[in-house]
Formats: sequence, C-alpha cells, structure tokens
Amino acid sequence: HVITKGGNDIRICDDELAEALKKLSERNCENLLMYYFLDMSDTEIAKKQNIFRSGVFQNRHNSLELMKKNNFSESQ
Repeated sequence: HVITKGGNDIRICDDELAEALKKLSERNCENLLMYYFLDMSDTEIAKKQNIFRSGVFQNRHNSLELMKKNNFSESQ
C-alpha cells in the first residue's frame, strides 16, 4: 500500500496497518505518518497542520487509542 501525504509517498507493507490508517480522519492519519514514517517533530507537524503542538500530541494519542479499540495491535 502506498499512501501519499504532503507530497511524500509512504509505503505501508502491513495490510492491517494500512487498513487501520485508512479508517482514521485525514488529519490524524497524516499526523501518524509524519511522526512515525517521516520522523517529523510535533513542532514541525503543528506548523504543517496549522494547529498547536499540544494538539498534535493529543491527535496522535487519540488515533492510537482508536486503533487499539478497533483491535489493531501495535506489536504486529
């Protein structure tokens, strides 16, 4: 699976992860991809998404909780 965010093509090899990311809102998906795959800081993500840095952390935390609730295991 290839997901394009911010002009970057991000290859997701795990089918379950790709499907879990697709279920998130555009902003939350982008947040996770920028943080975990593009190694961007919360400050960089905040500037890109035009939100406060604390909002970046909260969005990421909420997204991970939602993924856990929907039975996506981080250990896979």
